[in-house]
Amino acid sequence: MMRRMLGGAAILMLASGAAQAAEKLTFMSSWKAQAEHGGYYQAIAKGFYKACDIDLTFRQGGPGVDGKQLLVGGAIDMMMASYSDIALLLNVQGFEAKAVAAMFQKTPQILMVHADSPYKSIEDMKGKPIMIAASSRTTFWPFLRSKYGYEDTQIRPYSGQIAPWLTDKLAIQQGIITNEPYLVESETGAKPRSFLLADLGYATYSSMILTSKKLIDAKPKMVQCFVDATIKGYIDFLKDPAPAVELIRKDNPMNPDGLVNYSIAEMKARGIIETEDTQKYGIGAMTDARWKAHTDLLKEAGIVPKDFDEKTAYTLQFVNKRVGM
Repeated sequence: MMRRMLGGAAILMLASGAAQAAEKLTFMSSWKAQAEHGGYYQAIAKGFYKACDIDLTFRQGGPGVDGKQLLVGGAIDMMMASYSDIALLLNVQGFEAKAVAAMFQKTPQILMVHADSPYKSIEDMKGKPIMIAASSRTTFWPFLRSKYGYEDTQIRPYSGQIAPWLTDKLAIQQGIITNEPYLVESETGAKPRSFLLADLGYATYSSMILTSKKLIDAKPKMVQCFVDATIKGYIDFLKDPAPAVELIRKDNPMNPDGLVNYSIAEMKARGIIETEDTQKYGIGAMTDARWKAHTDLLKEAGIVPKDFDEKTAYTLQFVNKRVGM
């Protein structure tokens, strides 16, 4: 009898230990490590993911790395999506992806021209050569084409570098407000003129946590843990970014103090992370109204079918809980 009781106790202890074993999760960022990813790195540095039993593998994105393919193929569990369009288009193409949080309320995407350029407005660039990435053809470019009359004949390849742009005083290229303007000013002494697409009507969310419906259905507690920990990471990062910056530089040394400080200042000044919605619901907030408005824009541009239901591409299950407030 005693032997049976001990055996049962041992089984219970083993079962308890198994239940507390950390869940493995692989997340991929949208680009090489940078200050914009600070909340994720802060959550790693402060142990926020570990605190709710996530064994996280954090993979950097970069040129030539397609997170969408890796997510669809099951090589990663979650990815950082730069545009709401990515979640929408994956569902249009038949893969059940869902955005579960939006760390950026605005996209930092810009078009950038020289300080002494003749282009004073977004309309002035109609018909002019513009360097954009291949992926931008299915995100912000259709918006510019639909709203401002841009044409595909304007597209020129974008290398991800500013060198070609620097050599041509009439050049126009994409960038992000938290990065390229600083690099240009450091190189030339003159700050470029930037056009923030979010202020021109391209109201996509950014730095979204995107995963599969399959993972949400199978492990909702893990998804909630990851979302909450990342939100806490951004709250903490905005107060004291030092722990995150140390890890960011280990992954990507090309993050000098000047660039890091500039990026953080721009994120705050431009309302990239914190807006009226986050004041109500907390960082990471999403709303049905924002998703519908952006999807309607893409429908008008012919990118998303008219009868597509945008609610298949996101869920509010894990956000708007005022985490950290």
